[in-house]
Amino acid sequence: MRQRWGWVALALAVVIVGLIGIREYSLRKEVELKTENQYQRAFQEVVYHVDSLAEELTKAAVSSSYPMTQKALADAWRHTESARSGLGQLPVGTIELSTTEDFLSQVASFTYVLSQRGASGSGLSEREWTILRDLRDQATFAAEELTRLGGSIALGRLRWIDVQRDSMATAAMRPDEERTRGAPSNQVTKGLKMLEDGMTRFPTPDFEGVIPPPRKKLPSIPGAEISTDDAIKIAMDFAGYSVQEGARGEVIATISSEPESYRVEMTPSRGQVSKVWADVSVRGGKVLWMYRDSPIGSESITPAMAVNAARAFLASHGFQNMREISRRDYQGVSAIGFAHEQNGVVIYPDYVVVRVALDDGRVDGFEGTNYQIFHRVRPLKEPGLSEAEAKEGLNPRLTVIGSRLAVILDDFYQEKLVYEFRCKLDKDTYLVYINAETGEEEEVKKAEIRGLELV
Repeated sequence: MRQRWGWVALALAVVIVGLIGIREYSLRKEVELKTENQYQRAFQEVVYHVDSLAEELTKAAVSSSYPMTQKALADAWRHTESARSGLGQLPVGTIELSTTEDFLSQVASFTYVLSQRGASGSGLSEREWTILRDLRDQATFAAEELTRLGGSIALGRLRWIDVQRDSMATAAMRPDEERTRGAPSNQVTKGLKMLEDGMTRFPTPDFEGVIPPPRKKLPSIPGAEISTDDAIKIAMDFAGYSVQEGARGEVIATISSEPESYRVEMTPSRGQVSKVWADVSVRGGKVLWMYRDSPIGSESITPAMAVNAARAFLASHGFQNMREISRRDYQGVSAIGFAHEQNGVVIYPDYVVVRVALDDGRVDGFEGTNYQIFHRVRPLKEPGLSEAEAKEGLNPRLTVIGSRLAVILDDFYQEKLVYEFRCKLDKDTYLVYINAETGEEEEVKKAEIRGLELV
């Protein structure tokens, strides 16, 4: 009898474990499906906006009416910015697309500058028209390649989630492995590489005197260069792991993008398969990024609890006087943005993002590149305008519901002291930034964009 009950208990245990496994598998497939749908939507937006960009550039090149040309250029700029936004949502971080990205940036600057001329403008010069024609040809080529890739994805049932996995695998490869074995590849990756290769074959237009110079180079992180052993120790300390407890780490790559960093791969302890990655700057030894590869279960904590967990994490790692500025909840996690606050002024360049799992409140992600580059104690001066004077620069149709002083960056990484006004128009909330010295409107943001809430 006792043996029979033992077999019954064993059978029940097997059934329970099986049910748990099925549930975890279903949750994982559900998350993958949501992620894939987001990637597919972002890619379709890129295809649509690049195709529309080519069409608007063609209109601008053909039109003999300057107001019509100006409208086409303004529409082209809008499509360019949307294409850049969509491209930024795709898992292509390890795929070389610098020429394509530079092209979109140049088109955005070119079309914006020309579209901002007055309605009585004298039209395009011969040089400007030549640049416009060359950009149109590039946009047409890019649209054709992206459309062809979209067809291959649809016919071949290819998935962006596989591109994401390959991208993560490439990022985790040692340099010698990438040389000998080659980075993982699939038809989507090959299609994007063909696009990039084709874009490099077009001549680069001479924009000197037509559009503003590109952004200045990012400032360097201060400090001496560190060794790979130093990087491992810094990453292990940041992740809370100890060699004495069985954890181990190794530098698996050097990330060449600014600021240059070592990528450290860590395994918590013997017998555990989950891993943690962190990027540590070569100069100064600052942790720029961290990601913990662990499954996420059902949500059991509130967003407020997630914010508290993120605050505690930052405080324990030496990030003081941090103020919540944004929050986005998705796929079982909460990504919470914080900016440094100095004497009541929000310093937006000094921001970090902490990713908190909503199943148990653990921190499984961190992004702090901007903070490590820009953070310092600033000699903040008194604003030249009062809040009431700055408020006069707002659209009178807006209803102001809050305000504060802040520091933001312009396109050349120059800091500007501004008044941030939180305003309502109909049902939407906006953040409007007015220069505290000149009264000029510097920037406008919508407070809620695709699930991202600016606090």
